[in-house]
Amino acid sequence: AGSSILQDTRSLVVKEFFKSLLLSFSPNLDEFNPDIPEWRQDVGRVIKKALLQVSDFPEEHLLVAVFPGVPTAAELFLVPNKNQSDDRKKCEEELEKASSVIVTALNQNLVEFELKPGVRVIVYNTQLTLAPLVDSSPRHSSSAMLMLLSVVFLGLAVFLIYKFKRKIPWINIYAEVNQEKEQEMIGSVGQSDSTPKITLSEFTTSKELMEKELDARVKRGVGNACESTREIPNCTSV
Repeated sequence: AGSSILQDTRSLVVKEFFKSLLLSFSPNLDEFNPDIPEWRQDVGRVIKKALLQVSDFPEEHLLVAVFPGVPTAAELFLVPNKNQSDDRKKCEEELEKASSVIVTALNQNLVEFELKPGVRVIVYNTQLTLAPLVDSSPRHSSSAMLMLLSVVFLGLAVFLIYKFKRKIPWINIYAEVNQEKEQEMIGSVGQSDSTPKITLSEFTTSKELMEKELDARVKRGVGNACESTREIPNCTSV
């Protein structure tokens, strides 16, 4: 027994092209994940059997690799039957067809397996992320696309208004109205500035008026006296 040697042999096959999908799982799988290689291999075989139930893809060309760590994630590989360049186009079409069938089943939550009695795990199709419970249903993806398009159109509209604001009719009308109002306000201010200004110094006080009136009366009195002296005849007795 002491001289026995255990040897592990593996065969490697190099493929020119393949198809892969990222997989995530319902959160209850993480509760039973000890993060050891043996557990990942066992779960990978169970996932493979669940996928074969919804697809007629050959078992030997369907591979599942479970990633270490939590949250639990995996990657599905679809490899072609042949690796000849002449049949590449046909093989790619077969892989694409098989991938579409599996993705449809994943989106409809048809791929699941029983981890232990009473514990069922659902397999999801993960897009652009390894996070679990990514809802890739058309409803949510379409709403996200609409939000993205609305933001893009809003930004484009603001840019066009800013760039071509002089060529838009209603903006020109608004600018002309504001310009006319400004000219009217400037004209009214200019007219008020051009009106003659009378200071308080130009108004005569009551005292000055009385003095002027007295001077006029004195002048008239002196004139009358002079006229009366001229009219008196000079009488002399002979």
